[in-house]
Order: sequence, then C-alpha cells, then structure tokens
Amino acid sequence: MKKILRKKFILFAMSVVTILLAVLVGAISGFSWIILDRQSDAVLHTLANADGMFMQMEFHEKRPFAPPLDMDTVKSARFFMVHADRDGTILDINMDHISSVDTKKASEYAGQATGISGKIDGYKYEVKQLGTSRLIFFLDTSGQLGIFVMILSISCAIALVCWLVILLGVILLSGRVVRPILAGMEKQKQFITNAGHELKTPLAIIQSNNDASTLIHGETKHSRNIRLQTQRLNVLMTNLLTLARLDEETNLPTETVNVSEMFFRIHPVYEDMAHDKQLAMSADIQPDIFMKVHRDTFLQMITILLDNAIKYTPKSGAIRFSMKNEFGHIWIVEENECEAPRNPDPERLFDRFYRGDSARTQDSVSSGYGIGLSAARAIAEAFGGKLTAAYPEAGIIRFTARF
Repeated sequence: MKKILRKKFILFAMSVVTILLAVLVGAISGFSWIILDRQSDAVLHTLANADGMFMQMEFHEKRPFAPPLDMDTVKSARFFMVHADRDGTILDINMDHISSVDTKKASEYAGQATGISGKIDGYKYEVKQLGTSRLIFFLDTSGQLGIFVMILSISCAIALVCWLVILLGVILLSGRVVRPILAGMEKQKQFITNAGHELKTPLAIIQSNNDASTLIHGETKHSRNIRLQTQRLNVLMTNLLTLARLDEETNLPTETVNVSEMFFRIHPVYEDMAHDKQLAMSADIQPDIFMKVHRDTFLQMITILLDNAIKYTPKSGAIRFSMKNEFGHIWIVEENECEAPRNPDPERLFDRFYRGDSARTQDSVSSGYGIGLSAARAIAEAFGGKLTAAYPEAGIIRFTARF
C-alpha cells in the first residue's frame, strides 16, 4: 500500500508540475514569437514608409508588444526591394542589404507577391504604391525564427532541469507525505480486524444460547429476531475481515480450483432459496473451468453475487448466472431483474456501506450493510480480475467478473 500511495502521489504531483511547466514554456515562447513578429512588422513598415532610405525614417510610432525601433535595428535588418510596373515588369532590384538572394529569385518573389502584405518562403513583404508602379519590400525573417528557436530551446532545457529537480524532491518527500495516511489506514484496518475477531466470540455465544433457549422454550418472535440479527452481524464481520485482509496486500495462498464444480456444489442451496422467494433461477455453467485462486475467498465472491441477486430480485423475477471460458478469459456473469435504482450510476453499488435498496430493510439475513459488493470487487481484483456492474436495460442489472 505504501508503494502504491507513493506512486500515486508522485504521479499526481509531477502531472501538475508538468502541466505548469508546459504552460510556462508555452507562454514564454508564445510571447517571444509575438514580440519578434511585431518587431519585424515594424521594421518592414518603417522601410516601406521611408522608401528604403535610412535618412527619411521616423521612429515615433509605437506598437503594443513590440520593442521601440532605432536606426541600428533597422540597419541590421536583411532586406531587398523590387520596383515593378503595373504589368509586373521588373524595373529595378535593390539588393544592397542582403546577399542570400539573387536577382532571379527576387524577381520570382516579386511575381508571387499579391495584396498589400504577406509572407513568401521566410520573407515578409509589404507593397507600396508609387503612382502606376509599386515598390515591394522583402524582409528576411530567418533571424527571427532562429531567435525564437533559441528561446524555446533554452526554456525547454530550464524546464527539464526544474522538472528533474522537483521530481527528486517529490520522491524524497513522498514517504513523509503519505506516512500519516498510511498510519490512519493501518489503524483503521487493525481496528476492523481486532473488532471482527473480538465480536465473533460473543456473537457465537449469543447464537448458541438463543438456540438452546429455543429448544427449551420454543421459538418466539424475540428468538427469531436474535437469530436474524446475529446472522446478519456474522455476514458483516466476514465481509469486513475479507476487505481488511485484502487491503493489507498479503498474498493469499492459491491452488488450482475447478470453479465450475465449486458452483455446482452451492447451486442447489440457492435454487431452494430462490424457490422459497418465488424466483426463477437458471444457470449456464461451462464444465471444468480451472482457476488458480484461494478457494474459500473466491467462493465468497460467488456467494455475495448470488445473495445480492436473491435479496434484490422482486417477487416472480428471474436470476441468470453463467460461467464461461472464452478467448483466454473467464467470464462470470450474474444478471437479475431489479426495481428502478435510486442512483443510475451502477458504480455506486461498489462503494462501501452504500445500499441500493431505498427501503433499507433488515428483515432477512442477506439484507446487509452495503459492504458485500465492495468485498466482491476486492476479491476479484485480488485474483487479477475486474468486477463491473451495468444496467443493460430497464429493470435489469448485470454483474460481470472477468479474469
């Protein structure tokens, strides 16, 4: 349990840290790109306004999320200009401020430039009309991309180092964090185990004295109530002790068991119980299904499902139980008719001390305390299986255990 809690704590803490660092890196990189993009737009617009002549440039305009421009920033930019007439004929190409583009490529870019502004192969462009001709300014943004990649790389590296440092800290502190939780859980399990064992003896004495009194004085309403409540408490203690034992993660001794034969031995008892309640019970059991389980504990899971079915199936209802080995999986399915549930979520049935019956009657041994299905699921998981519940249609509930 300690290892599981530590793993869950580390996983949760590092998930939060990962999301936080990812958002932080994304925000830094995103704002960096916006600032660089705004700066390149400002440089290109300044060049276009001054017709590419540095002496005519003005730097009064300020743009949000863009650093202020100065002459050094503009002169360090790599750009070229193409002068073309209305028909697209190239009149002049100025490539004094760039060396990575030749005149042929510049002419191709000018032919592709449509609209007032845009981007072609890593070059931003802006068009300025000069009467019947136009002046097209192209700004190389490869430096902007390089700066962005550098910022992103540095941010990711710092985030990774921080993530590893935090991971180390979380691992070192996880034991201290889960220690109080483990202590509380251990005290709870110890209390349940001790209480269960302490209650077994007085319950047995009460039941034996009640049976003796019944033999001498005959059965009365009070003796019936005493027998009923002691039987219910015995069922509760058995389920609580099972849960406590499984929560301790102790490996139960297992053996290869013919679970088909196990069911056939208890089936007549439950057939009689179903007949007494005027219920129709059918079973479809594939013979010779073998599993490596703890015999008594696995049998307890089956009896819990059958007890639950007989308890909640309304009068004249039907119960169907099946056990099959298909495609490498063993399926145990119990399906019965039921009244409309108070809560449509069948997973609530596995909550400890949750009871689906709205009346919460206590007039039978099987009318328990809402702990049986929790114990059944814990038993299934202890043997590598999974127990689920579903309402396949109105008035029907199905419990499926897959191993």
